[in-house]
Amino acid sequence: MASLDSKIAYCRFLNWVIGEFDLFLKNEESEALKVFFPNGWFSISCFQNTENKINVTLEVEGKSEATCQNMMKHLMRIHKHVCEFHENQA
Repeated sequence: MASLDSKIAYCRFLNWVIGEFDLFLKNEESEALKVFFPNGWFSISCFQNTENKINVTLEVEGKSEATCQNMMKHLMRIHKHVCEFHENQA
């Protein structure tokens, strides 16, 4: 689980992931994102905790543990980049 300061930062994170994976369709009614890749998928969702921070849930499933770990590392690098960008905008 990761955290973000605001809903704006979460939306930036989703947009960055969508751009990174060349996704053009997203269910606009849902704040969650599910992406399928060869032999697996990942999902990103969020909820607000008691301290008014946004907690982001990243879930990666696949046939290969190495592939899942690489995908999680990739998503965490994007998350870190968005957090740094968001901090610089504040």
